Amino acid sequence: MRTPYFFIFALLLSLPLAAQTQYLLTTDPGAVQSVCKSHGLAYVSTAWSDSSLNYGVYLVTAASSTSPSSVISDSRVRGFEPNVATGVTELSGTTAANLAQSTESILDGLPSRTLVNFFGASVPSNYLQQPATTIVRLADARSATSLTGSGTVAVIDTGVDPRHPALSGVLLPGFDFTRNQSGASELADVSPSIAASLSQSTESILDSNKVDQLNSSTLAILSQSTESILDGHLPREFGHGTMTAGLVHLVAPTAKILPLKAFRGDGTSDLNGIVRAIYYAADHGANVISMSFEIQQSSPALQDAVSYAQAKGIFLVAAAGNDNFSTAVFPASFPDVFGTGATSNADARSTFSNFNPVANCTNVMFAAPGEGVITTYPGNHYAAGWGTSFSAPMVAGAATLLLQQDPGIKLEDMIKALWKAVKIPDMGHGRIDLVQALSSGDGNGGDDGGCAGTR
Repeated sequence: MRTPYFFIFALLLSLPLAAQTQYLLTTDPGAVQSVCKSHGLAYVSTAWSDSSLNYGVYLVTAASSTSPSSVISDSRVRGFEPNVATGVTELSGTTAANLAQSTESILDGLPSRTLVNFFGASVPSNYLQQPATTIVRLADARSATSLTGSGTVAVIDTGVDPRHPALSGVLLPGFDFTRNQSGASELADVSPSIAASLSQSTESILDSNKVDQLNSSTLAILSQSTESILDGHLPREFGHGTMTAGLVHLVAPTAKILPLKAFRGDGTSDLNGIVRAIYYAADHGANVISMSFEIQQSSPALQDAVSYAQAKGIFLVAAAGNDNFSTAVFPASFPDVFGTGATSNADARSTFSNFNPVANCTNVMFAAPGEGVITTYPGNHYAAGWGTSFSAPMVAGAATLLLQQDPGIKLEDMIKALWKAVKIPDMGHGRIDLVQALSSGDGNGGDDGGCAGTR
């Protein structure tokens, strides 16, 4: 089994193609109908298109007798691949035991919880003063530079609680690709009664040194308690998007957040929703895109979407995954995506984190804390998360600080600034240090030997 605590999405391309009915077709907008007619495809919807670039992405269906190779060989076709639904793997007991044992020391090291003001919202002091923020020297960097983030960070995830007091002031409306409608509330994935109970609860999930288990899922919330709130009636990945958005906000509290709901609360999604979300972010003003998910095999449609965003000068950050593997996963392993691994509070690679082959940045370009990271949770709650899911948004927040410092910063200079980091074996350029990254606006990093080139 693969380790959870973050979305792990395996595109099962090895399944018999006859079992697949939906595909993503990439072709010229003017040719889509004729291509469908030639190969017996049924047009369903347009994921994205741009006639000036001479290509679009379309959701189509095909009969079981359709030969994908014949479609791909058509000179009018740029890409044709299954729109395979993705799913969440189960929890590995060994890793769960190891992480559960680390929970107590992490939480016991926290100061007593008090409420403090954080950019207009009352938040628990443990959200601001926690091991993760100390490790990356967030408070020191903010004191030295007064940088708090600018621009827009798109968070592609399960959505967000739009009423969470810590986040509501910076949230843009977003879009729900699971329902094809405006807004990106993950409360839509639970019943009205559950949503009301969650919002009306007066006891914070994170209370002093206690973290309550929300359910028996793989959500990256571990606990010393055996009791769950709301009798465990929450989808297994519910809250994940609010958690990742909360970490972007923690690092860059004045940056806007564009929540894009490509995943349901149970963790399911498909390639079409993910691709649409990336194009949407690129076309709706995102400066940074944060992606806390992985796909096990490369996808031409996904790579096209990533390249489109990069061509617009957008910085993309992706979680490297929790498989303890050195094999490539996507989008973290695409060129110039900031693949992000997880580190422990002792500044070592987290045992679950994916890592790099020797002298290579195939999976991980940077790392950030990913164990017991405290962040926002739906219903004005706070929770602790484990996984590279919670490392990536911290790097996304760091990217928007660098953009505020130098709005014209180029990709290579942002990489050089961030790689002024703490060196950790197999973790690319190392674990980010915000004081070092923001020490000058000229991106004066140097090749540290942690990777073979910048990527």
